[in-house]
Amino acid sequence: MSMHAMAVAMGQTVLGAALGYLAATLVESYAHHYISDARPRAVRKWQNYPRLFKYLIRTHYSHHSVHHLRTYRQDHVTQFRSDEERRVLDLELMERGAHGQIVMKSNYAVKLHGTGAFVFIAPLVPVLPVIYLLFGPWGLFGGFLTMSWPPLFSNYFHPYLHMPHDTAIAKAPRLISLLLRTRYGRAMARNHFMHHRYMNSNFNLMLGGDVLRGVARRPDQKDTLEMLRIGLRID
Repeated sequence: MSMHAMAVAMGQTVLGAALGYLAATLVESYAHHYISDARPRAVRKWQNYPRLFKYLIRTHYSHHSVHHLRTYRQDHVTQFRSDEERRVLDLELMERGAHGQIVMKSNYAVKLHGTGAFVFIAPLVPVLPVIYLLFGPWGLFGGFLTMSWPPLFSNYFHPYLHMPHDTAIAKAPRLISLLLRTRYGRAMARNHFMHHRYMNSNFNLMLGGDVLRGVARRPDQKDTLEMLRIGLRID
């Protein structure tokens, strides 16, 4: 490959990655907002057609009902307040059959399971041919890389966002630990803290979409003090 061809390929890869990033962060923000944390009125409509909206109902239950409302009720780094609280939730999940077992195996929706991955990935599929048409195969490669970030972040990084910063760095595998040390990783942790505190804002793990949509909320003094108390980095 000539130097000119390499430069073209690199440029196409960067452009594809940029477009993929833009699509992925927006889809994550919208899907998290309107599916994972959908308002009760929307969920009631889905429940009128349980077969049609099965995946949306399951995603909302595991993320909103379990991860937001039934765990981390004490604070952002304490999953259960007592063994009894966990036992009660386990009994409820066991009554839900196979989906309940999946939620339990995902550490109560701390890690991404199949249904949630489908909801985040499916809307991105039509973007791939657009990137290919605009930037060719190298652009498609770049776009595929960045569009894979939301499910990867949800599955592999999310568990460490519910730990004090120093604990997360010490426990995480090397690659994840390195990202958590960066400004991006620290901002991701703060953004997720704010989402748990104010569920109608700060939906992204892959940063950017919330800002573009106008649903990013900055921490105030009380939020900052709580982040310091639980060991998150505020810089």
